[in-house]
Amino acid sequence: MDNFFNAADAPDAPARRHPRLQETEGAGGKPPYRLVADKLRERILAGRFEDGKVPSERALIRHYGVSRSTAAKALATLESEGLVVRRRGAGAFVRPAASGPSDTAFVATLIADMDVREFFSAVCGSIADRARSYGLSLVWGARREFEELAGNGSIEAYVARCQAANIRGVFFVPQDSPGDAGRRNREIAEKLRRGGIAVVLIDRDIVPFPQRSDFDFVGIDNVQAGYRQGAHLLERGCRRLVYVSHAKQVWTVDARFAGFRNALEERGLPAETEAFFRGDPADDGFVRAVMRARPDGIVFVHDDMAIAFMGAWARLSRRKVRYIGLDDISHCRYLGISSMRQPARFIGEEAARLMAMRLGHDTMPPRQVLFSAELVPRRSSLGE
Repeated sequence: MDNFFNAADAPDAPARRHPRLQETEGAGGKPPYRLVADKLRERILAGRFEDGKVPSERALIRHYGVSRSTAAKALATLESEGLVVRRRGAGAFVRPAASGPSDTAFVATLIADMDVREFFSAVCGSIADRARSYGLSLVWGARREFEELAGNGSIEAYVARCQAANIRGVFFVPQDSPGDAGRRNREIAEKLRRGGIAVVLIDRDIVPFPQRSDFDFVGIDNVQAGYRQGAHLLERGCRRLVYVSHAKQVWTVDARFAGFRNALEERGLPAETEAFFRGDPADDGFVRAVMRARPDGIVFVHDDMAIAFMGAWARLSRRKVRYIGLDDISHCRYLGISSMRQPARFIGEEAARLMAMRLGHDTMPPRQVLFSAELVPRRSSLGE
């Protein structure tokens, strides 16, 4: 069985766990079965198993030093993706369509905030890396293209351009506001699907919270994120919390505020809607309105809002307040701002995996994959 693996894959000693698994498992890392599946997927798509036979569970256990359940789960993952076929008593084999040269399939991004949010840049970078391992080629969409569609641009013309360019799937981040924009988001997704183009939603859905659309969706658990933001400040001794967001009615914000209220109610604290402030941090009147609530802790919808708002707060008042944002953009590290870090790399990888499965004629019901955001406490909430 050792001939399944080349020298670069070989472990240092049979009894030791494979170095790749040792380095990446644990907090923030992938489960070992996903790492094994990733390695096998790369070799399958590169045509490395010339006879079509995939390593057995026993070979994977010996090579990677993993348990039988981990090896079995790795093979089951590849089977669910349509890359291998498992035959009882014979083992696992590469599905013929999964190897060898084929027409290049392109996938594209359609993202409103692409040029202003480093989070989406990181997600798309991860999609691009993972798409290659699935034999897909990523076409980067431009903000101008989205603005045309969000306005009066022809959706039919966009779908036709995708079809002409052999774009078979679109990673879609809808506009983050309801009303006419919400209807436009749904129209775009539906017309892409009717045109034979798979759609994977990222970060936000096309229907209001707590509803779910019938498209695959990857993002964070926004309810949990809002809960953990509020709970963290409560654990730091805050008792008069407020939630501060931009003026737009955004469905992800509704979910985060629901989690925030849950954290307050769980501790027997009031969670009135008056604790929710929407406005422009550049407007001193809005900042003063929040000040009049005399909060000792502020939960912000995202880090950009926290930076702008607390800059105005420092100019208008000397009173100290603990606060936390969301996204963990690079400025937070230098400014000491506590935040919730979204796992951009994993979100991108999962979005690419779902797309590859849909393009492989997967018939499973729409999937909603929600990751947990990681709490990153710093000076703004710790008070140090």
